[in-house]
Amino acid sequence: MADQGNHVNLFIPCEMDLFSPSVAQSVVHLLEKLGLEVHYNAEQTCCGRCFYFSGEIETAKELGAKMMSEYDGSKFPLVIPSAACAGFIRKYYSQLLTNISVVNDLKHFVTNTYELCDFIVNQLGISTLNNHFPQRVFYFKSCAARNMYEMQDEAEILLKNTKGLELLTDPEMNECCSANGRFSVINPEASDHMIEKIVTKIYSMGAQYVTSTDINCLQHLDAFIQSKGMGLEVIHIADILNAED
Repeated sequence: MADQGNHVNLFIPCEMDLFSPSVAQSVVHLLEKLGLEVHYNAEQTCCGRCFYFSGEIETAKELGAKMMSEYDGSKFPLVIPSAACAGFIRKYYSQLLTNISVVNDLKHFVTNTYELCDFIVNQLGISTLNNHFPQRVFYFKSCAARNMYEMQDEAEILLKNTKGLELLTDPEMNECCSANGRFSVINPEASDHMIEKIVTKIYSMGAQYVTSTDINCLQHLDAFIQSKGMGLEVIHIADILNAED
């Protein structure tokens, strides 16, 4: 278990802060129910991920340096309800901020950053949360979760142990939903084809909900689902993990 006592820092992705703030509240409630004192810096903005993958490296550096300064000296782990943001920090900050931050501070910050499910399962050693969500739920493992953060089965473990939840997965679903970067804007037809393939498969399995660790993917999926009038809901995994009887 990480050396955090009962304190954690919390970073909320900008997409969640702007468009789905209730999910952030679920994250806080969940961590507090686990006996943790949550520290949230109201001055936080963006980790720089979207700018980095759009080629705006200097802006990404500025945002990364800002984020580092906001947690300067903190020994508490940084928990992020996003594999995309957490994965970006862990995989790219060491290179992005090499000439800006003190090496030891940067290394500590990067290695002490965790995606929410990974933190609960592997750092707290908890696999059952006593949560309740009696629905058929498809877990969409984002490409960021697979390839950037390199999550294992932490999310699936917590979902399987959710009371009443019927978990649906597809190990062969390795497609990207096209949510990251500018791809969906520059290549709308290709983006629609990619996301339609994913949503059609999920819907055909009889799912009532689709969940993920990444709000940007869920927002992108939801926009397509709503445009087609399909009877399928999206929900961030934090809302499921915080759900009670």
